[in-house]
Amino acid sequence: MSVTTDVLVVGGGLIGCSTAYYLAKRGVRVTVVERREAPGRETTARSGAIIRAHYGVPELVTLAWEANQRYARFADEVGKPCGFVRCGYSVLVDSEDVETLRANVCMHQALGVHVSLIPPDHLGARAPWLKLHDVALVAWEPKGGYANPALTTSSYAAQAQALGAEFRFDSTVTAAERQSDSWRVTLENGDTISAARVVVCTGNWSRPVGALFGLELPVAPVRAQIVVLDRPEEGRGPMPVVSDLVNLAYYRQEENGGMWAGSSDMADLAEFLPAPEDYREAADAPAIDAAKRKATLRFEGMANPEVQRAFCGLYETTPDWQPIIDTFDASLHAAVGFSGHGFKLAPVVGDAMAARALGEVPPFDTSLFTLSRFAAGRPIKSRYTYKRARFLR
Repeated sequence: MSVTTDVLVVGGGLIGCSTAYYLAKRGVRVTVVERREAPGRETTARSGAIIRAHYGVPELVTLAWEANQRYARFADEVGKPCGFVRCGYSVLVDSEDVETLRANVCMHQALGVHVSLIPPDHLGARAPWLKLHDVALVAWEPKGGYANPALTTSSYAAQAQALGAEFRFDSTVTAAERQSDSWRVTLENGDTISAARVVVCTGNWSRPVGALFGLELPVAPVRAQIVVLDRPEEGRGPMPVVSDLVNLAYYRQEENGGMWAGSSDMADLAEFLPAPEDYREAADAPAIDAAKRKATLRFEGMANPEVQRAFCGLYETTPDWQPIIDTFDASLHAAVGFSGHGFKLAPVVGDAMAARALGEVPPFDTSLFTLSRFAAGRPIKSRYTYKRARFLR
């Protein structure tokens, strides 16, 4: 079977579904091909889905802050929920990182982000079960929080379909042929799709899929281990998201009295995989032990917390841990390599990619995130590097 469409989006994760929604909203014929049986079934569903603007790159801050506001009005704009819980987002530092945090927050405030510096006891008043004896200063984003990654992705997909987008699930791209100013793409079942424009949003599969379109996309999968711990009864009230840059961990509340615990230690994000298939989905014992130990240091009543579950997701990383958002010619575009930032940026990236695909000026400046920066030796670097977390911020 042969199909013709205006724009083909390759990849049905969150970025692909957001892009499809904004294209369909513009009245464009759009087709999405996704290798799995439904949208967001790869690592999107295992995202922490934390919403915050705290970065050391101004362009990234601007995108994340706009995305935050779009998540807040998601149900009104998209017409379906994303599960946004606006519980606040906090960054904890010790005396070594106080000046870095001050400078970073000053930059955020200049960009319009609602963030302030507060003493540790002010955060303790909001979350009395936190141990803050080793914390010197806190950055507080009252509008931060988290959402539901699977729900967000399915909402974008459903509304894109309602606006006329076609989704082809269980569909793997096996070949791509440029035809003058368009593309002819072949799927594993032999079907072909002709499209005037292609947007590649293939996450951890970007290297092999990009090669089909003549692109060398330096995206490598990295295992990211998550442990969900049981919170004691006295500590099960609403909690802000906590980014602990003293012990290199981050936390957010989960349903059923749980607490999501992840690592901010770059040493824990060093298992690069040659391919995203068949990675170990269970968390390793040392990662579980480290999560429990760090939680004991930061939370009251968690001397030996129970583990509700422990698992792995994959970060789609680039050499500088920043995304590639680029246009290669009028017919070919890519948004890949988000390195753990994809959920935070998805609403604005989808809108920007829709604009790029149609030859419009993107509503947000994404020019920093070109693929060519790697060949030119111009990796993106944070202006503000914390002593322990390093460039992860």
